[in-house]
Amino acid sequence: MIARALAAAGILLALWLAWCLVACAQRRLARPRAGEWKGPLTLLYFYTPACGPCRLVQAPILETLRAEWRETVAIRAVDVGSDPEMAARYRVWTVPTTLWVDAAGTVRAVNNGVATAETLRRQWHMLQQRRPAAIVERGRPTIESMEREAPC
Repeated sequence: MIARALAAAGILLALWLAWCLVACAQRRLARPRAGEWKGPLTLLYFYTPACGPCRLVQAPILETLRAEWRETVAIRAVDVGSDPEMAARYRVWTVPTTLWVDAAGTVRAVNNGVATAETLRRQWHMLQQRRPAAIVERGRPTIESMEREAPC
């Protein structure tokens, strides 16, 4: 009986250690690369060609904002099928996903699913005020907050 309990505890410990190693590797992959972005803010738009909401809802919103913001904000579309490394680096699991990235490569805001024009405008205005804290909008924490909570 004691041998079974020790075996179960050993298995649980091994699973926990494996999870820690995978989580640390994912964090290393997700770290943005400085110098990759031009301009003060970039809006990354992750999509797939087969995604209906991406084509029918999110793309027209981004085209409207691209015309409105012109040179102020760079909007970069990323097809997750053709660039899976970038999707993995920013932990994109759903499409459409939009991310605000500053010039240093720091993720400042994340929107999983369709982001309305009002949401993106509000985030842009908040980022223009240069607030030091990262914005968490509709979903998951930013990379900086995940690194603070990292077990390794």
